[in-house]
Amino acid sequence: MGECRKGWTGPDGLRVVAVRLKGAHRVWADLAEVPGETAFLVTRNGALVGYYPTVEALAEAVDLAELSME
Repeated sequence: MGECRKGWTGPDGLRVVAVRLKGAHRVWADLAEVPGETAFLVTRNGALVGYYPTVEALAEAVDLAELSME
């Protein structure tokens, strides 16, 4: 999970990155019962918030209007 990827940032250290679910990402996503091959990984100050399989699911957890592109 130490890959450097571009994504979106928000307030209070929020970060959203689109990831392929393989390796460690697949393990964590499986634990969270997130299906599919890709997901949005959300962290806050480096700590895992969750994996979201769709923009709709992400929008339920994060105010998308507060995100800005990195």
